[in-house]
Amino acid sequence: MSIMNFKYFRDPDNFAFKTDEPMKCSVCGMLGVWFDAGGFYGIDEIECICDDCLAAGKLKALEIEANEAFGGSAEEIEEIEEIIFATPALPTWQGCVWPYVDGSFCVFERIASKQDFDSKEEFKRAFSNKVAEQSDLEWLWQTLPEKTVENYQQGGDVTVYLFSNNGAKYCTWDAN
Repeated sequence: MSIMNFKYFRDPDNFAFKTDEPMKCSVCGMLGVWFDAGGFYGIDEIECICDDCLAAGKLKALEIEANEAFGGSAEEIEEIEEIIFATPALPTWQGCVWPYVDGSFCVFERIASKQDFDSKEEFKRAFSNKVAEQSDLEWLWQTLPEKTVENYQQGGDVTVYLFSNNGAKYCTWDAN
């Protein structure tokens, strides 16, 4: 289990891709069950990275990115780099840009289920106007699991990613 806290990723032990068995961290060589780096972006490749190396942003020197993030101003470059180089990757095989809403980056909470929302209307409000216009939110609501998703392995072929931003819920989604 990870004892590391990440500012933009609430529960990496249950919702980040980890190696199936202990491996040596590709950066420092420490043995453990680490973040699987198979989906990271970069010229070079690594197999995995330990919590400490990821949190320390050691991917930056390797020019390997765990996430994509684009944000507001130049002052936010530190936050952008934290998401790109020092935050576990979202549990998706698709490219997904980290949500930036109302002047700040969102925190990834979990893979969503109906239990995460008070109503279908709250669920629909959790999507940006652009996503709502391009998506069938009624269908998406029907695909949500009824019970709380405890880890990424319980996700399905259609996945809704629940983020928080200053107390508000924000969602993105993708499908295999």
